[in-house]
Amino acid sequence: MIVASQLSIQIMGQVFMRFKKLLYIIILLIALLISFFVGALTAGFNYWFQPLVHMQISNHSGQTISQLKLHVQTAGVQHEIFFQPLENNKTIETQFFVQGEGGYRLEATLTNGQTISEGQGYIESGYTVKEVIRSNEITSQASY
Repeated sequence: MIVASQLSIQIMGQVFMRFKKLLYIIILLIALLISFFVGALTAGFNYWFQPLVHMQISNHSGQTISQLKLHVQTAGVQHEIFFQPLENNKTIETQFFVQGEGGYRLEATLTNGQTISEGQGYIESGYTVKEVIRSNEITSQASY
C-alpha cells in the first residue's frame, strides 16, 4: 500500500512537471501574440500601412529616352529615382512610398539632347499615375 501511494505520488509529480512545462509554453505563446498585436496596432496608428504610389511611364516621343529621372518630395524629404534608357513605344512601371501626400517631377532627356520636364505633380498614397512622354511634352493622368 505504501509502495503504491509512493508510486502514485511520483506519477503525479511527473504529470505536474509536464503540465508546468506546457503552461510555460502556453504563457510564452500568449505573450508573443500580445506583443505582435501591440506592434501591429502601433504600425497602424503611425500610418505604416499606407499603400504605395504606382507609376507607369510610356515613351511616345519617337526617340529613345537616354536619361529618365523622377524627383519625389514627401514629408520634407526629396529623393530621385533614375531609370534605364527607355526605347520608343515602351513602357516601364515603378512603385514608391510617399508619406501621406507629396509631389513629383518627371524629367526625360531624349537621344537628340532635348530635355522634357513636367511641372510639379501631386500624389497621395495609393495613387496610380500614368505618364506619357511625347516629343515636346509630358502628359499625366492620376487616379486613386
